[in-house]
Amino acid sequence: MWFWVWTLLIIGSLVGAFFLARSLWRSAKGLMQELGRASRRIGESADRLQELSDRARETATQHAGPSLFDDVTIHYQRVNAQRVARAGRKDARRARNVATWQKWKHFND
Repeated sequence: MWFWVWTLLIIGSLVGAFFLARSLWRSAKGLMQELGRASRRIGESADRLQELSDRARETATQHAGPSLFDDVTIHYQRVNAQRVARAGRKDARRARNVATWQKWKHFND
């Protein structure tokens, strides 16, 4: 009698192990497919980022900023140009403000 009990227990555990191994195998196959798909997407993204970086580098015509190796006169010219532009913006802003104040003054009268 104990022989049949142990035989059934062993056969049952082998059947359970088979279904567990099959499930794990299917999950592993699905995981590998998803990892392959993700690596392709990452590769496409890396290629696209490289392309965009190259395009940005090609279209960048303006100097990013001063460096230690530039001539000092270039820095002075750049600062003076920025000061002139700032003064122009200040004058334009002042003119807009005066026009607005005049409108308010006539509105309140």
